[in-house]
Amino acid sequence: MRKQERTVQKLGTNFHWGILLVLLSSLNFSAIQSIRSQSTSNKRYVFILDASGSMTEKWDGKTRMAVAKEKLIQVLGGLPKDASVGLVAYGNRIAGCQSARLYHPIQRGGASIVSQKLTNLVPAGSTPIAQTLEVVGEYLLNDQVETEIIFISDGVESCEGDPKSVLYNLRQSGKKFRLQILGIDIDPKGEEDLKRLSILGDGNYFPLKAPGDYDKSFQKIFSHLQTKEDIHSETVSVPIPPIVPSPQRNGANAGNIQIVNVLPYEEGSENGYILNYEYSANLPTDYMIQLYLYPAEEKHRSFPIPPQRERRMGDLVGHRIELKRGKEGKGRFVIPFPPGKRMKSSVELWDMTGIPKIIALSEEKPIHDKTNSDRSER
Repeated sequence: MRKQERTVQKLGTNFHWGILLVLLSSLNFSAIQSIRSQSTSNKRYVFILDASGSMTEKWDGKTRMAVAKEKLIQVLGGLPKDASVGLVAYGNRIAGCQSARLYHPIQRGGASIVSQKLTNLVPAGSTPIAQTLEVVGEYLLNDQVETEIIFISDGVESCEGDPKSVLYNLRQSGKKFRLQILGIDIDPKGEEDLKRLSILGDGNYFPLKAPGDYDKSFQKIFSHLQTKEDIHSETVSVPIPPIVPSPQRNGANAGNIQIVNVLPYEEGSENGYILNYEYSANLPTDYMIQLYLYPAEEKHRSFPIPPQRERRMGDLVGHRIELKRGKEGKGRFVIPFPPGKRMKSSVELWDMTGIPKIIALSEEKPIHDKTNSDRSER
C-alpha cells in the first residue's frame, strides 16, 4: 500500500512539473511576473526620466518624451502589484540646474501612482545628472537592500556636475544599487560618458536608436534581474507586453467634465472648501480626475503647454487625484484652505485605457475666502 502511495505522489509531482514547464514556455511578461511575485516583490526600482527641453524633439513621428512615457507606463504595468517603485526626474519646466525632483518615493505597490505622475511631466530645462543622482542617493538608496535604477536620457550632464564622482561616493558610503542607462539617440562621445556611468553603477548601457530598441533593452534589463531560482529554462523569453490599442487613440472616446460648484465648509478650527464635479464620456472604462489649484494671478511664462492641458501648470500649488469607473459619474474634493487666499481651480478627465490620455478639461472656478453672508447660504 505504501508503495502505491509513493507511486501516486511521484506521478502527481511529475504532472505538476509538466504543467509548470508548459506554462513557462508560453506565458507573457505579465503572467511570468505574477509567478515570480514572491521573489521579485522585495526588489526596489527607481525610474529616472529625463524631462529636459531636448525631449520635445521628434523621434519617429512622436516626441522623445511621448515615446519614453508610453514605454515606461507599459513596463510599470507589467511589474508585480506589490513591487516597490519610485520616480525621479529633472527638467519638467524648471529652469536652471536645480531641477532634480523626487516625484514619488519608493513605495510598495507604487507602480500605478508612478504611471499617473509620469503623465504630468512636461519637458523643458537642463540636464543636471549629478544632482539627480545625489537626490536618488539621499532619499531612495540604503545599505541593506539593493535598488535597481533605470535611467532614461537623451543627453549628458549639462550643468558642470560630476556624475562619476557622485556614483563613486555612493559606492563608498555603502549604498546598494545597480544603474541601468538607456540613451536616446546619443552621439558617440556622449555614449562613452554614459557607458562609464553605467559601469561605475554596476549596470549596463543600452543605446536607443529607434523606439523599438526600448523593448529589447527592457527585455535584457528584466532578464538580468532574474534570480537563479527564477531561471527555469534558458529558452524562456521575457517579451514586453504590447500596447493595447484603445478607442481613445483614434478619437472615438470623447468626454466632458465640469466643476458644479465650490462650497465653503467649517469643521471646528478647520475651514476650507468642497469642490463638486461631474463627468461624462462615451466608454464605460476607468477614468482619472485630476484637480489643480493655482493662484488667482497668473504668472508670465514662455514655455509651451501641450494642447488640452491646464495652461496654469507652472503656477501649480495643489494637486489631487481620484479614480472612477463608468462613462459618467460625480465626485468631490475637500480642500482645507486658510482664509484670505485667492485661488482658482480646474479639473481634468483622463481615459486610463491603454496609455492614459486626457480627454476633457473644465473651465476655471475661483476659490477664495467667502463673506459671512456667503457662508450662511450653504
